[in-house]
Amino acid sequence: MTNEEPAVDPRPVHTLLRDLAKRGMRVHSLLVHRHGRTVLDLWQWPHEPDLKHKIHSATKSFTSAAVGFAEAEGLLSLDDPVAGFFRGRLPAEPSANFDRMRVRDLLTMCTGHARGLSGATTRLRRTGWVGEFLEEPVVEPPGRNFTYSSTTSHVLSAIVQEVSGRAVDEYLRPRLFDPLGITDYTWERDPEGVSSGGNGLSLRPRDLLKFGVLHLQDGVWEGDRILPGGWVQKASALHVRRAISGEWNGKELVPPAPDVVTEEGYGYQFWTTADGIYNASGIFGQECMVFPRHGGVVVVLGAMGDGTYHDLPGMLRSAFRSAFDGSSREQSEVDAVTEWVRRAQEPEAVSAAPQRAGFSAAYDFEPNEQGLVSLAVSVTGDAVRLTVEDELGDHSLDHGVGSWRRQDTGLSVWRLHHSYQDPAAAVLAAAEWESADVLKLTWHFLESPFIDRLRLVFDDAGVTVEHATNVNSGPVTLPPARGLLRA
Repeated sequence: MTNEEPAVDPRPVHTLLRDLAKRGMRVHSLLVHRHGRTVLDLWQWPHEPDLKHKIHSATKSFTSAAVGFAEAEGLLSLDDPVAGFFRGRLPAEPSANFDRMRVRDLLTMCTGHARGLSGATTRLRRTGWVGEFLEEPVVEPPGRNFTYSSTTSHVLSAIVQEVSGRAVDEYLRPRLFDPLGITDYTWERDPEGVSSGGNGLSLRPRDLLKFGVLHLQDGVWEGDRILPGGWVQKASALHVRRAISGEWNGKELVPPAPDVVTEEGYGYQFWTTADGIYNASGIFGQECMVFPRHGGVVVVLGAMGDGTYHDLPGMLRSAFRSAFDGSSREQSEVDAVTEWVRRAQEPEAVSAAPQRAGFSAAYDFEPNEQGLVSLAVSVTGDAVRLTVEDELGDHSLDHGVGSWRRQDTGLSVWRLHHSYQDPAAAVLAAAEWESADVLKLTWHFLESPFIDRLRLVFDDAGVTVEHATNVNSGPVTLPPARGLLRA
């Protein structure tokens, strides 16, 4: 908490932090803005505030802003037929339901599709991702039922690119990013050069907060109108009264049972509630939540697994409705939150006990589900170097013993990372010896939710490699890979 008179009741905040920790819901950043200032700025080691972070499906709300700009500039209408933007790519006889689909049906996720599509599978396509949307049967008249789908958002990005001649990341730069002072960001593109409309944007936590504050201020920033007049009201309105993303079965989002209870609705690529709270939301605990009635914005970036991250929006709404309405200023609670902020920045300790200094060996692998081709290990007193050949090429990664080594890596990790594969991901790496024959490696991916842990078990004939991660939309472990000692 700040040293000034707090603009929030610290008791609900402290309770929230304890509940998140109890459930293993790792918070990388927690920012709270109220009455024109940041009143809480928590960041978890090693995710320093100047580092970017993947925001996953919270990207959708930025795509929504791009549509708002395009509409205001007369490049499109929300009532334009979607088919009109893709005439050269449609089936010979598009269905009548597809012909009825409008841009506003994409914004509200009411396309008439029976299932939702995810970036976890879409990113594996070798061709443009719009094709996946065009191939999907439109089984109901659009505008009726909500079906959450990242590919739907991607089509919005493709439409903005079609009418503006620029990919959405470039289109938004002078209109949104530059006016807000957002300069350090990356945005994934599909094989056709279309910015990923449903996910793939990375930016700093404070810049995601700016996006939320901009919406809180009705699209005005430092006295200048940034977003088109009226767009915030349209985007945050309760267009869909009951909206649930559904359950991911590894291939698709399956619609929920009709009797599932929810307080969430949907606007234009924002989740909404009846009392006016709305949020940009991404898998694994990425949230930018606006509380218009309270004059507040809350941003969370984190690493939360299946079975927990779906609960985060409700936990935030409950905690900050109370925190913004509450009147308690108990110093003990202020001190408790302040201490939590301090402890969050403490580095994870790693054992400095050395083993097998001078050990060096190389191993070759038969085809395996980790994608390993070969692996070499070189050990000194204070470091372990791993040299890997995998399906993506050759890589070297240095691990501190008793310390952390920072570097970039392109190691193959997509199977455990929601199908994300960065060519040069920032990582902190450390090595610990469990015993003389068992080496444990930890990789903190600094700009994403993922923490990978490897266990190398050595014997006279070779090595067995176990690989696991903390969160994923699919399995969090891969089958062990067996490598044989190179002669």
